[in-house]
Amino acid sequence: MFLRVSCGSVSEEDTPHRWKGHGGLHEAWFLTFTDPASGRGYWIRSSLLGHKEADPSAGVWFAQFDPADPMRTFGIHRRFGFGEVTIKDGIFDVRIGQAVMASGHAAGSVEGGGHQVSWELAYVTGEPTYRLLSDVWYRGRLASTKPYSPNVATTVSGVVQVDGRSADIREATASQGHLYGIRHAERWAWAVCCDYQDEDAVVQALTAQQRRGRFVSPYATFIGVRWGGRWIRLSKTSRQRDFGLGTWKVDVESRRYRLTGRIEAPARALIRARYEDPDGVPRYCHNSEISSSRLALFERRAGGFEEVGLLESRGTTHAEWAGRTPAPQVEREFAEVAR
Repeated sequence: MFLRVSCGSVSEEDTPHRWKGHGGLHEAWFLTFTDPASGRGYWIRSSLLGHKEADPSAGVWFAQFDPADPMRTFGIHRRFGFGEVTIKDGIFDVRIGQAVMASGHAAGSVEGGGHQVSWELAYVTGEPTYRLLSDVWYRGRLASTKPYSPNVATTVSGVVQVDGRSADIREATASQGHLYGIRHAERWAWAVCCDYQDEDAVVQALTAQQRRGRFVSPYATFIGVRWGGRWIRLSKTSRQRDFGLGTWKVDVESRRYRLTGRIEAPARALIRARYEDPDGVPRYCHNSEISSSRLALFERRAGGFEEVGLLESRGTTHAEWAGRTPAPQVEREFAEVAR
């Protein structure tokens, strides 16, 4: 075993690793945020992959999304062997190469694709974990990947340095998440936003299709809206896909609430990432941390549904669209740096 494991006390619920030290599992932690000064979006990710037919590996990911200059939108994925991984039991502390993802802290550096980047960031913790899926989906293997949001809406401060230029990040809205599973979904769209123009709200959304042998499931959609200090849960199942590359038509309701609208990003604002399942099958994720959304929230009243909120985000929604094939319209992709 190359993995070094030490022990400690528990931090946020659902953030510590689920790694078992063998093949058949993928796991990742991410931090995504929008710099209010420049409008740039950032995505930082640490990942573990237990290959079924090879030694386990790890990865450090960094991406910058620049709405003013698409030429400054780029991503780097640096691969590592497990000899360069340290994780701690019972607490959130994952170290891969020079990068650390931990409770309230993210730091590291990578280079590739002609870019050199580093980051030193602190984010606020303490809110309860938000589980996007219904409880039954977290039991057994009903969901092939289980997403958790230990810090679904937080703020981050610190420094990001890109090619010698430093950006001071001051209380940027952010989201920190954790996921693990035996394989990725067949196709999915995902989004989170905690920075709307005129409303104090948070939206996290996922729609995904899974494969079971030769068969594919319907699309299961789960959306959480934090509104008025509490979470509204919405879900549906459909054979029809509500999303295409860079666009997602949202229309889901419960007995009391309905959410409709769009989440979108142009192809120039997307970067393509190649994910891998433990069996080596790839998924292609097209990601943008400067997406936009316009969502209307309705509440059922005596005369029917009445609009109670309009959630508008211009460049502060974090979203991705993924499937089995790469989208040729997306010209930018993560620079892959071998271990």
